[in-house]
Amino acid sequence: MSSAQPSPTSPAGRVSRRRDVLRKVGRVVAGMVALLLLTVAGALGASEWRARKHYSVPAHLFTVPTDSASATRGAHLAQVRFCADCHGADLAGRVMIDEPAVGRIASANLTNGRPGGALTDADWERAVRHGVRRDGSPLLFMPSHEFAELADEDLGAIVAHARRLPASSAATPATTAGPVLRALDLAGQVQLHAAALVDHDRPHRTRFDAEPTVAYGRYLASTCKGCHGPNLSGGPVPGAPPEWKPAANLTPAGLGHYREGDLARVLRTGRRPDGSVVDSIMPWRSTQALDDVEVRALWEFLRSVPPRAYGNR
Repeated sequence: MSSAQPSPTSPAGRVSRRRDVLRKVGRVVAGMVALLLLTVAGALGASEWRARKHYSVPAHLFTVPTDSASATRGAHLAQVRFCADCHGADLAGRVMIDEPAVGRIASANLTNGRPGGALTDADWERAVRHGVRRDGSPLLFMPSHEFAELADEDLGAIVAHARRLPASSAATPATTAGPVLRALDLAGQVQLHAAALVDHDRPHRTRFDAEPTVAYGRYLASTCKGCHGPNLSGGPVPGAPPEWKPAANLTPAGLGHYREGDLARVLRTGRRPDGSVVDSIMPWRSTQALDDVEVRALWEFLRSVPPRAYGNR
């Protein structure tokens, strides 16, 4: 004889209904967790694939001048292009960020006394414009996508400057990505391996004449995008420590009240039109070396970009 089913309104019936509901909820939650784990695993796999991928970089010859005027030009470029801001004034490398949650970002020693031997022309080409090592593996957190358009003449001048600096044997620790940077990489907010963003087959122009034009301003501003975003609309800097203030909106929507002289003042003195001081993270001690032609070019370019709302990176 079959046992009688409990009444739905009885205590036993209510317990039975709750069990059924919990089983269904459990199956839904288990499915969602499985989907989440598969998504995370896929993202981690994609990140790991980028880290392990090797790139074939076409050989490209450029001239490294030996005259003092070119080296002096290279010193200027190393400052205004933020090479010295990351690698130090002596280009011997330094630790820029060392936060357990974020990771350690350390720049390499670029002098002729570096551990492992002096960099060859090919090493400079691969690292600066392609973001890869000698073996073709991608460099971590080297923003080569911002330097991919660097002209041969400018790269050669920077190398000439580096080779004239005192040879340092300083060794910096390896750059590592902590959980914050890895999460931002998985979310597509930062690109830990810029080699994935570079068109490695693109031709390199021999030179880019310094002129007060939109084109030259765009060329210079490529190294502003790491903080201010690809659209230059500012916002929180992805992967930056929490004490870093958000980057300013450089489009006409943010600088619409600026005049050329105001831009020059910010870049050269770190002060806004109202006299207030910009955050110390803004590398105005590097941009203070910009000459009048470069400032005018940046001004013309920034006026030409589409206005964008703040943070619309």
